[in-house]
Parts: sequence; structure tokens; C-alpha cells
Amino acid sequence: MVSERGKSTETTAVDPYVAADTSMAELTVKAVLLGLLLNVVLMAANAYLGLRAGLTISASIPAAVISMGLFYSLSRIGIQGTILENNIVQTMTSAGSSLTAGVIFSLAGVAFLGESIDVVTTAVVSLLGGILGVLFMIPMRRYLIVEQHQELPYPEGTACADVLQAGEHGGRGVRFVSVGFVVGAVYTALANIWGVIQTTIQGAFSVTNTRGFALGGDFTPALIGVGYIIGPRIAAYILGGGLVSWMMLIPLLVTGGMVPPDAVGGTLFEQANAVWSSYIRYVGAGAMIVGGLYAIASMRSTIFDAIRLASAEFSEGLNGNTDYKRTARDLPMAIVVVGAAIVAILLVVIPQVRVGLLGAVIAVLAAFLFVAVSSYLVGIVGSSSNPVSGMTVATILIAAVVLRSIGVSDPVVVLVTGSVVAIAAAVAGDTSQDLKTGYLLGATPRKQQIAQLVGIGLSALFAGGIIVFFNQAYGLGSQTLPAPQAGLMALIAESVLNGTANWGMVLIGATFAVILIMMDVPVLPFAVGMYLPISLATPIFLGGVLKAVVTRYVERTGDEAATERATLNGRIVAAGLIAGEAIMGIVVGAIRILGVGSGGEIPFPVGISNQFSLWLGVAAVGGLLTFIAASTIRGAKDTGDTEELY
Repeated sequence: MVSERGKSTETTAVDPYVAADTSMAELTVKAVLLGLLLNVVLMAANAYLGLRAGLTISASIPAAVISMGLFYSLSRIGIQGTILENNIVQTMTSAGSSLTAGVIFSLAGVAFLGESIDVVTTAVVSLLGGILGVLFMIPMRRYLIVEQHQELPYPEGTACADVLQAGEHGGRGVRFVSVGFVVGAVYTALANIWGVIQTTIQGAFSVTNTRGFALGGDFTPALIGVGYIIGPRIAAYILGGGLVSWMMLIPLLVTGGMVPPDAVGGTLFEQANAVWSSYIRYVGAGAMIVGGLYAIASMRSTIFDAIRLASAEFSEGLNGNTDYKRTARDLPMAIVVVGAAIVAILLVVIPQVRVGLLGAVIAVLAAFLFVAVSSYLVGIVGSSSNPVSGMTVATILIAAVVLRSIGVSDPVVVLVTGSVVAIAAAVAGDTSQDLKTGYLLGATPRKQQIAQLVGIGLSALFAGGIIVFFNQAYGLGSQTLPAPQAGLMALIAESVLNGTANWGMVLIGATFAVILIMMDVPVLPFAVGMYLPISLATPIFLGGVLKAVVTRYVERTGDEAATERATLNGRIVAAGLIAGEAIMGIVVGAIRILGVGSGGEIPFPVGISNQFSLWLGVAAVGGLLTFIAASTIRGAKDTGDTEELY
């Protein structure tokens, strides 16, 4: 076996779908235009999801399915699209979704500090952080994608390659995502425009006169869809963290009289929420910090190996040895080095960024480390489970401590420093998935990297406007868009700088994390559950349980191909549900901003009683679960030509 460089190596190389010596249309004008269009739509959808659920998903597979459907339709008027052009479309589209994830997990936190979200600052920071994410991933591509091909499956990248290979002739996959989109949009409209159904079920109950539990769930298509995509294992860890917080720590603190003064005398549910906001989020932060540092320590050999290979490639380039196969051509290492240096300088000199020299140094160094961590972790758990928020917490804590030592008192400076890292890590994870897809298909890495940079440029222009829109429509920190990560980042930055950080609670969370590590339990999803509202963790878990039930049902047939089809169909349907709710969420937000309708939470209420709408909501959840299961099983049972499935 020969490697992609044509040199003898282990059996890590694959035979790509498009051979290295084949010339095929790839980075074309029509692919770029279509990629830019889908980029904006799906980044808005992912922004809504992240602000609502504290989690985002990879846009690669839904983008690939939609792209194939559009090219299939355009072929009727003579506009053809190759498999490599479809790959460019999904690469550009997922760039916007990943960049948005970094923004909403960090930079959106300025809204919690009482400052307005500046569109220009958001655009600049997003652009610089996104560029670092792509550039720092380039020297690691050969090691992570090629050399570690057998060890790192990159689940979403591999699945996306399968979808693209199976769907060159268009077909049923587009209908699956379309139907899911319609169901998610109609469901959300019934709940949030007309008030026909209630999606939130919550309450509290007492075990003794002084101790109780607060539980609930916001059972929407997006949250259930997220749970279905991430699966039962990760969903169970998230719920486990939530139960520790809401059924153990919060009752103990309420019993001990640690209810914040402004919540004393309130209902049990109000007291529980106040304790969560004032104390429990610090516990989650402590767990996230330990989890992030542990990830870095576990990655040290990978980071060193990637640096070694990158240095070798840089030396080869200086010596003029750049005669590589098409499928092995990255952007030159000189561009990586010079580009990173320019980004570092711009972080210092652009006034809107505000981080200064020390902040820029922290941001660039942390970005390099966490790009390596992110790129490696998504190879195992996928982009949808990429713990970017844990890496951001660690960065913000370190930045806050260091910057405070030189007299910095503005928490926004700390948030911006952490935002560069969050965006870089999120983009790097997505970039590595896309490069895995390209590696399996036989794409040109350099052209994919250019497509990523173009997609990031467009996404950065829209990122600030999208966050401002959602803030005006719903309010960040509201029940609809709690933006849990952004609130946590702002809390850490402000409390460390002004000396009010609750280090005792942070230590409790860190201790939890150490114990979980010793038990070989993934720390970061558990920590996410600890600082998410319980109303978000429960529907995510329900989606994960549904995935387990459907998978077990299909596996009983003993047909491995059917199981694979079920997994892919379920992911596509769930992605459609998420996009449908998100786009309808934008419509509802526009209605609120324009002041149309009643002016209340429900713009056009139909007059159904709360009790009746609650029961209709319960029935709607049952119908939603049935729809997901039936669609997935139907796809699994389809034994027709696989080229017509997607």
C-alpha cells in the first residue's frame, strides 16, 4: 500500500471514490454560490439551536442532502453538479454553523454583562478566530486524517461521505429532510404563534417540609432531535449531570438556607432556579475546567506528532519538494505560519477587539492547543458532541486570572479572548470532519480549505446581526433562549475579575470531574448537564432513548445494512426537525420585533384553555416521537437501489 504522498507506509490509506489522477469539477462558481446560500440559512438555524439548547449539531449531512437535491433539480435545466462540487457545498455550509457555535457559546455573553452586541466587533472576532481554526488544522490533517485513519473514524465526516456517494442521483433523502423540516416548523408555529399546544411541562414537589425537587422539560422538535442525533449514551450523561444538580445539590443548598435573598419566599421552583443560577453553574464550570485540562493532557502526544509532521512539511516546501498528488495538496505551510502571525497582529491593533498584546498571545496559544484537542476529539465523538464550551471555560478562566494580574478589569476583554479560542476550536472540529469526507471521496484538501475560508468570511459578516436579531426578538437569557454557555462565560469572566468567584463551588465541580475521570466517565457532557436547565436535559434524553429503542428494534432483524440506513435516516429526519423549528423561530422573532399580533408571548392566540393546550401538547409529543420512529424504520426497511435513497 502507498500513502497519499506516494511513499511506503502502513495500510492507513484508502482508495478514494474519485482517484487522485482524475480531473473533476470541484471549487466552481455554482458550488460556491450554493454553499454561501445554504451557509446563511443553516448558520441561523444552528444559532437558534445553540442559544436555546446549549448544544449545536453538524450541518454537514443536511447540507449535503439539500445540495444533492438542488443539483438534481438543476440538472433538469442542464446545470449538473459533481460529487466533489456537492462536497464543496457542504464544506462551506458547515463552516458557518461551526463558527456560529463558537460565537453563541462565548461572545454572546456580553449581553449578560449589560453591554450591547456590537456587529462590527462580532464580525472581526469571528473572522480572526475562524481563520485560526482553519490554519491551525492544516498542519494536523496528514497526521489525524491520513496516518490515524483506522483509529479516528470521524463519524459525521464518514457518514457524509457515504451520503454523497449514495446520492449522486438525488432521491429520497431530500424528502426525508424536507418532511422533517415541515413537521418541525408546523409544530413550532402551533406552539409559539397560535398557542394551540404547550411544549413546556415543569414543576416542583416536596419530599419534606423543607426539601424538594424541581423537574421539567421543554419538549420541542429541536431538543428531541438533538437527543436523537447525539444518541442515548451522551444524552444519558447530560441528564445524569442534570439530575445531580437538580435532585441532589439544589435540594441540599435549599435545605441549608443558601437561597439567594431575592428568591426567599418564592415558589419552590423559583428558589431552585435561583440556586442553580447563583451556585450550580460554578459547579459545572469547575467540572468543565478539569475536563478541558484533562483533554489537553491526554492529547500531548498527538499535538507533538502533528507539530513534527507540520515542521517536516514546512521544510519540504522550503526545499522545493511540493510535487504531491492532487489529494494530498494542502495550503502551503508558509501561508499557515504567516497567516497566523497576521491574525495575532490584527488581534492587537484592531481597536474593536480590545484584547491587547497579552490577550492576543493567550488567544493564539490557547487556540493552537484547543484546535488540536478539538480536531482529535471530533474524530471520536463527532462535531455535535464537540466540547467547545469546556475548552472555552478553561481559556476564560486562565485569561481572567492572567489579565487581572496586570490590572484588566473589563470582563468583555476576557470574553473576547475566550471567543477567539471558542470559534477556532469549533471551526477546527468542523474542518477536520470535512477533510475526512474529502479524504474518502478523493477531494483536493487545498480547495476544501479555501472553501472553508470563504464560508467563514461570509459567516462572520452575518454572525453579529443574527445574534442581535435573536436578542431583540426573545432576549438572551430568557426562557426561550437561555443561552446557558454564554451566561456561564460572562459569569466566570466577571466574577474572577471582580473577586467574587465562588471558588468553593468550582472546587466541588472539579472534584466531581476528577472522580468521573477515575471512573472512565466522559466529563464534559456530564458537566454540560450540570449547568444546563433541567428543562433542556430531559427532552434531549428523551430523544436519546428514542434512538436506542428504534436502533434496537431494527437490529433485531439482523440486517446490518438496515441498521446503517436507520441510523442515517434518523439523523436526516432529526436534522430536518431542528432546521424547521429554528427557521420558524426566526419567523416568530420577526413577528415580535415588528409588534404584530397581541403583543404577548403568543402573537395570535386561538383562545384554547391552558389545561386543554397542555394535553394537546402531550399528544403532540407522542405524535412527534411516532413520526421520528416511523420515518426511521421506514427508511431502514427500504431495500431499493441505494443510489436512490439519498
